[in-house]
Amino acid sequence: FSQSLADFFQPLVKATDFLLKLTSPGEVGETHAMRVDVTGTDGSAVSVVQAHESFRRCVGQSCAEFALDLLEHPSPGVQLPEQRYRNDDARRRIIKQLTSTPGTFAYTGPVAVSSAAPPSKLDQALLKANEAEIKQ
Repeated sequence: FSQSLADFFQPLVKATDFLLKLTSPGEVGETHAMRVDVTGTDGSAVSVVQAHESFRRCVGQSCAEFALDLLEHPSPGVQLPEQRYRNDDARRRIIKQLTSTPGTFAYTGPVAVSSAAPPSKLDQALLKANEAEIKQ
């Protein structure tokens, strides 16, 4: 499905890029930034922003860094990143790797946000997914 959607929109993306290159030479590319907000059960919250000059290279480098981390620091089972990196040392290790990849030009680190709603029922969803996996 996603490939069909990408194929469908490809002409629109190319046309938009072409028009932007005409109107803003030198300012069109794959630069992107991502913001991640994290909220604790007590309502405390932090926000992190990372920017990279090439979306494709960033995705590839990030996948490689996660794979290398799995090889260098194996752990049993299948885990989501928030499970694998829940302790401070593991989290610092992977953040150091992900923010030092070539092309990363901005990383804010965690910035405190005044407050936010507590997280959703993520723990319940993960438990349900793990139970379903065990049954298979």
